[in-house]
Amino acid sequence: MTKPLGKFRRFLSFFWNSVTIVRRFVGNLLFLLLVIFLISILFFDSEEDVPDGAVLILTPQGNIVEQETETMLSSDIFGDAAKKETLLKDVIDVIDFAKDDDRIQVMVLDLRNMGRAGISKLQDIGTALVRFKSGGKQIIAYGDSFNQQQYLLAVHADRLYLSPMGTILLQGFGLYRKYYKTALEKLKIQFHAFRVGTYKSALEPFLRDSMSDDAKEANLAWLDVLWGDYKRVVSQQRELDSQQLDDYINNFPAYLAKADGDAAVAALNFGLVDELVSRDQLRQELI
Repeated sequence: MTKPLGKFRRFLSFFWNSVTIVRRFVGNLLFLLLVIFLISILFFDSEEDVPDGAVLILTPQGNIVEQETETMLSSDIFGDAAKKETLLKDVIDVIDFAKDDDRIQVMVLDLRNMGRAGISKLQDIGTALVRFKSGGKQIIAYGDSFNQQQYLLAVHADRLYLSPMGTILLQGFGLYRKYYKTALEKLKIQFHAFRVGTYKSALEPFLRDSMSDDAKEANLAWLDVLWGDYKRVVSQQRELDSQQLDDYINNFPAYLAKADGDAAVAALNFGLVDELVSRDQLRQELI
């Protein structure tokens, strides 16, 4: 009994010593890797080398917001299910950094993936684009098409290009509400409202089937201010008359007919863009 027990003890001792050696080896290896990682963080330059004459492509993704929306769908688990957003500060910081970088002389505005943005945010970005050009640098804007918000940024470009198959959708500002008076009557729903004042239109959807004249007057007061600011920026950057811009929007079918039904040619003839080029032609120009 003594002999087998001694062998078992020697086996346990050998096994334990082996585990200790492996543990020390693995621990030392992990420590060495950690030291190498920390040294690489301190001395490795993560910035990619930007060549002289580089072109900055500014391509905001999703809505332009001042603060990102945090929801359950913001998790990486849901992937594209989360709505993409770009911080206003990030866009302005990129433009200002590029303004002070002598290696960058040209910026390309690629706005095809840009979503909604308030006019005040667009004006802030536009002001940053003006600062970028103040140092003698150029901006090129290209789009397969431009909606009204995208176009307000694109007009700050020195050269504004549109795809020959594209269009520019300008329609002014408006306010659309749903009215339920007739529907409530058919459903036998009684709605009791108490209000005081002429311009109290919050409850109109439940009391009317259309917007009242007082509500139209109140809404036009602030919509006209916003639209006036929009036209001012476009007319200054594109050297157009603001009244002519209204005429183009209100009588677009006539302008389209003069261009033989080609929306891109209509935009070019009116002066909304400088030239109609394909994406390959733009790439060759940049090269």
